[in-house]
Amino acid sequence: MIFAPQQDTALHVTARHNTTRHIMQPGIYPDLDSRDYHALPGASASRLRKLWQSTPAHLKAEMDSPKESDALKLGTLAHHVILEPDKPIPNLVTPPDEYAPGKKWTYAATACKEWRASQERAGNTVLTADEYDSLFGMVRSIAEHSMAASTLECGRSELTCLVHDSTNNIDVRCRLDFVPDGRDFLVDFKTAQSASEHDFERHAFTLGYHIQAALYLDVWNALAGSDDRRTGFRFVAVEKAPPYAVNVFDASPEFISRGRADYKRALATFARCVAEDHWPAYSPDVKPLGLPRFAEYID
Repeated sequence: MIFAPQQDTALHVTARHNTTRHIMQPGIYPDLDSRDYHALPGASASRLRKLWQSTPAHLKAEMDSPKESDALKLGTLAHHVILEPDKPIPNLVTPPDEYAPGKKWTYAATACKEWRASQERAGNTVLTADEYDSLFGMVRSIAEHSMAASTLECGRSELTCLVHDSTNNIDVRCRLDFVPDGRDFLVDFKTAQSASEHDFERHAFTLGYHIQAALYLDVWNALAGSDDRRTGFRFVAVEKAPPYAVNVFDASPEFISRGRADYKRALATFARCVAEDHWPAYSPDVKPLGLPRFAEYID
């Protein structure tokens, strides 16, 4: 097994409200705040997926300047409302239709920018009317979908798992969306433009979801052991626009196997980049430039 929890391996995270340094040993943490989780060092599924998709230089640029897009913000809120329904919903606000009589709301206007900044200073999350409708449209669709609702009915959500990869001498962190009770699989919740079988299968591989599935299974099984071993991985996907259609997918053995091979290669590269503090981009060699495959069929 590639992962081995080691008692002498320490991970450090800064508490949100003070400067105390907490030493975190490998293990499963049910209540770690998401901001503290993302402050942890080491490899993660998102970092390995990025490395698999591009180059170490692209990953390093993303790590040095992390950005939250509107799509990511909406997905994060959907995770919160759907997977952690017992926790308070963040204060959500939407702008008025007009910022002055006869003047339609636009974030380009100075008054609108000032309003948004004041709301964010007050701790509120600003959503457009469309984003607000999308968020609760997704929530309703998940609740009304029998398989999705039963999959997410009983279990533990947002579990942080920390391990040490002894093969590459690197710490690895994962944040599992949902670990259902009494089942043999882990669950990940995804928002998508299209949750159709054809589109989701294509995007799942392009976005490296196979890497995430295999990594999460291996990390969980290394920590949980034989008492709660999981062999499968399930995705619950919901579309971000009406009719907010839902689809549920079980990852195939081939999907998991390919993910395991790809994350191991990416993890070795990540560990080497960290150890050498060298994050290369493309090689300096000249490459041949041919035609894309689809052009071969155009007369």
